[in-house]
Amino acid sequence: MKYSIAQVFGVTALTAVAVVTAHPAIATPPTSPAWESTDCSTFGLNALQSAMSDCGYVTVPERHSQPDGPTIQVAVVRTRSLGENPAPDPLFVENGGPGSTTIKTFAVDILPNFPVLPGLLQERDLVFVDQRGTGHSRPFFNCPEKTEHNLAVARDEIAPTDTQWMVACRDRSLADGINPNAFNTIENAADIYAVAEALGYDQFNYYGVSYGTLLGQYVLEQAEAHTAQLRSAIIDGVVTTNIDFNLAATYTLSGALRNLFAACAADAQCNQTYPNLETVFLNLLARLEQTPVPLTLKVPDTQETLETTLDRDEFLLFFEPYMAGSGNASALPKRIYQAAEGDFSWAVSNLSEYLREDGDAKGMYHTVLCSRVDSVVVEPSTVFPAPYEQLIAIGEGESASTERFCELLQVEREPVYAYDNPDIPVLVLNGGYDPVTPQLYGETVARNFQNAYVYTFPGVGHGSMFAPPGTPAATCVEAIALDFLADPNQAPESSCLSEVKPRFEYE
Repeated sequence: MKYSIAQVFGVTALTAVAVVTAHPAIATPPTSPAWESTDCSTFGLNALQSAMSDCGYVTVPERHSQPDGPTIQVAVVRTRSLGENPAPDPLFVENGGPGSTTIKTFAVDILPNFPVLPGLLQERDLVFVDQRGTGHSRPFFNCPEKTEHNLAVARDEIAPTDTQWMVACRDRSLADGINPNAFNTIENAADIYAVAEALGYDQFNYYGVSYGTLLGQYVLEQAEAHTAQLRSAIIDGVVTTNIDFNLAATYTLSGALRNLFAACAADAQCNQTYPNLETVFLNLLARLEQTPVPLTLKVPDTQETLETTLDRDEFLLFFEPYMAGSGNASALPKRIYQAAEGDFSWAVSNLSEYLREDGDAKGMYHTVLCSRVDSVVVEPSTVFPAPYEQLIAIGEGESASTERFCELLQVEREPVYAYDNPDIPVLVLNGGYDPVTPQLYGETVARNFQNAYVYTFPGVGHGSMFAPPGTPAATCVEAIALDFLADPNQAPESSCLSEVKPRFEYE
């Protein structure tokens, strides 16, 4: 989705708060021959988390259809339940991207700092898998060349559409022995089952956010093909199987902005403090198109000061992930007004972060998308209202960039995705301010399942499960998730949603 969930949630590696209310359970490490243990500090877990966890690698076939062929390894953290009587079926937690690390984002950063995961941990084990090609998994299918590309673009040395980094990444990856055809969602889903079986679980539950929801749909589709059984799935910030989410960004961001403008207009104080928010925003875009603003950024890895400019499309490409972060939601009207008055100081640190060496697996990102092209058959214009015209370029630009890389990679195409196993219970979570995976996606996917429960959280961005701690949204989503996992075959208690309202910042 062009940015990592860690950026969306606004988390960094912090000292762990006390999440343990009881001594962690003593458990026998996995004994499967596919399992290779490692010290949890290797993955960045602190001492407290390490005492609660098993960390290691599960060896899986490079291609699951060739079980005796080459192998790769996926990195795994299993954090044992804190409860006295935990359920036997764990919850697998998977990140998005595609290409973002699950272990760093969820096991290291979010588990100690967001109450929802410790709440879930009271009931069952949590399992975090760095999907093949990402994070600590071996090989790491990244494109460090993209960082140099971003820096060169910021210095106005090359055009954003320059493809040299793509060619360099492809050639280096092939020389390193990476098989691009092995990094797709079919193989990724089969890995989840392989990990469950290596850890000794007969049954498991699945949670995925962003691309993790697309992966979750493939996990659902494969439910009858493996020994371990899928009990239920939670998909949060849902990606559909048949729409190019990059091309659709024009429409999805337009929809999220309209939700924001309507929410502010309906709130007396917000409307008085930030009147005509839509007009102010569109006028800002017009000014940036005519006259880009100069900015001074600092490259995080080198502390180099970099003079650059920010035009309309660059601002929109920044604002989309900024809006996706629920922690930013209450400040969005304020930020729009600041920018309209020429104050972009609030954006500088975030823009500088985009110049950091990229920890996402950009190679894996592209092979996943390129292998799925035959499933992408729905034009966004046929399912969404007309977008803001000023936003059209961002969707077309992102989609065209991916298409250029696909032409260079020439990966094998997956079969067209088809829904299967519609009887498995699914909980669908949407955020009202989500600019990339809107409510429409969640509702569309839910119609393919007999027991699907759909909930939308007003004023929340991308990834409802991780709404800001202490807010009604955070309390409510945890309650709904716990109730669902306790009995996935009946609708969870959701009356708390009536207390979830958009919040606004005024100072």
